[in-house]
Amino acid sequence: MTLVLNARDVEQSTDMHRLIEVIEQGLREEALDRAVVPPRLNLPTQDGFFRVMPAVMNESGLMGYKVFHGSLKAGVRYLIAIYDQKEGGRLLALMDAHYLTAARTGATTGIATKLLVNQGSQTVAVIGSGLEARTNLQAICAVCPVEQVAVFSPNRERRERFVQRMGTELGVEAVAVDSPERCVQGAEIVIVATNTSSQPDPIAYCGDWMQAGVLVNAIGSTSTFLREIDPETLARADRIIVDSKIQVEGESGDIIAALAEDKYDREKVVELKEVLVGRAEGRTGPKQIVLFKSVGTAVQDVMAGFAVYEEALEQGRGQDIGEFLDLKTF
Repeated sequence: MTLVLNARDVEQSTDMHRLIEVIEQGLREEALDRAVVPPRLNLPTQDGFFRVMPAVMNESGLMGYKVFHGSLKAGVRYLIAIYDQKEGGRLLALMDAHYLTAARTGATTGIATKLLVNQGSQTVAVIGSGLEARTNLQAICAVCPVEQVAVFSPNRERRERFVQRMGTELGVEAVAVDSPERCVQGAEIVIVATNTSSQPDPIAYCGDWMQAGVLVNAIGSTSTFLREIDPETLARADRIIVDSKIQVEGESGDIIAALAEDKYDREKVVELKEVLVGRAEGRTGPKQIVLFKSVGTAVQDVMAGFAVYEEALEQGRGQDIGEFLDLKTF
């Protein structure tokens, strides 16, 4: 059978703790050369882009891809397809991946935070009040004993709704503040998860605000024309952890801008999967300033998609469309 999951099915079948577990498994698998993850394809269309992200997980016995397309003006559509290598390549699921993309991004931030944060950190600053801000905060609260959360976004009503929702959901003291600088003051963990844009002054977080020991998670700038943090943030970080060196340098407007100003020191940059398996160092001291910068990978998508598929099966969600792909034999 092939299960088709719409946006509601996916959200109701997503468990953050489970996503953190399976994505960590996938990153470990990739680090140990048990996965095939080619560079993703970024194709221009008449009005926007078409991006294809495949991965083959040889230890997990999975394979799949995410495709998404559209533009900032018209919006974006996301699709994840999951196949099972162990059953002759059977197509297990097709799912709307709008929510799941945000959830797997948050889960990956949770993994990075678990590896890079100073132990016992309890205070979080969130710049942003949308879906990505929500999923990233959920993940950090899943791995850290968070007690206090400060939130800034330019829209007062949105940030106040955000703190009401997340404070209740996560059982933390959440407050809305009126400036990003005030928001991050004294925070041990910072989430920068904004609605990035190509406007003249889109910067949401400045390196001048960094304090000793802070962990900054920046997840919004995933295309060349998107900006979220300034080059000084990259320059001041003692350690920079990324989910893919190739992708962040080629696709993130934040990194491209820092390279142009000679403020991106590749000697400080390591990949998250290498830290996970102990082949690279992350934080090496409590006063270090550490930056995690992600743009997302197909490993995250395939592993998260399979976890959602399993949960949807257990809950009886989705539409079974049978075996609609014929097997051609030779």
